[in-house]
Amino acid sequence: MADSYEIAEVDDAIIWDSFVSQAAGGSVFSTTPWLRCAQEAIGAPFRCVGCFKNGQLLAGVTGLVQRRRFFTRFTTPDLTPHGGLLFTPVPGKGPAKAEAEWNRTAALLIDHLTASYGHVQLVHTPAIGDVREFIWANWNIRIRYTYRIDLSDLDGLWERVERRTRTVIRKAEKGGFQLRETTDLDLFQHQYEQIYTRQDGSPPVSATLVRQFVHQVLDADLGRAWAILSPADEVASIVIFVEDSSTAYAWIAGADPTFNPTGATSLLYWKYFQQTPLRKFDFVGANIPPIARFKRGFGGDLVPYYAVEGFGSRWLKNSFAGRRILLG
Repeated sequence: MADSYEIAEVDDAIIWDSFVSQAAGGSVFSTTPWLRCAQEAIGAPFRCVGCFKNGQLLAGVTGLVQRRRFFTRFTTPDLTPHGGLLFTPVPGKGPAKAEAEWNRTAALLIDHLTASYGHVQLVHTPAIGDVREFIWANWNIRIRYTYRIDLSDLDGLWERVERRTRTVIRKAEKGGFQLRETTDLDLFQHQYEQIYTRQDGSPPVSATLVRQFVHQVLDADLGRAWAILSPADEVASIVIFVEDSSTAYAWIAGADPTFNPTGATSLLYWKYFQQTPLRKFDFVGANIPPIARFKRGFGGDLVPYYAVEGFGSRWLKNSFAGRRILLG
């Protein structure tokens, strides 16, 4: 009897979150609690779309549904490092069976998304290395990078940390800077804005939306905010770390640029490494030169991942021509 495949929305949070926990690359960013935070902060409903094989959920994709004047958009939410397509491992003696299933389910989901939405933007987890179905469907593809770190051996990691980073960590430690948890969202928002003010630019995501999202994430107990303080109790920087069962993510940060020479932010990360019980760490992006150089200093492994963009019609794709839709 031939296998049957069906594309359908998954409304049961228990079923979806169980699928995410087993899927390759599944993380907190694809779960319904995270998507609810995005929905509340951004003001657009989320959808979980699954591909069922013989009634079993095999693959799926998440996104927010945003209505525009002439079309509807399905997108990985702003401030969400990755979501995109997820796929459960397929048992077999070799890779061919898993690859065939991935190709089939990806193609079915691509067809569904482009038939249902005018514009689709997805950021895949680094676990998704095969994006050929999107290329063959004539989607736009952009490669991104992040750094991932194994925290199971901090002594060994210290030896991998670049000399310049070790130097500033020691400098900040000798200067008396200390790590402390915080809930001061007013200060965080101000420091988030300060980063871009010093660079004579505007934040890529509005500070108001960032604050709303951070509030939702902290309130849902999906993340914690850590600050690094000077001996005079001045906050040099704040980082919101998001954690799931296996990995800690440096989700979003703010900083007072006047403290840049002190090495305080580098010390913040190192002290966080020392106190988290999780053994995996993801810097969540290394795509802007100065930020990438800062993160490189901690000795992590450079890992690629993909952002993809598709359109429901040639007319709509042509209307976007010349515009940079995928953010770096």
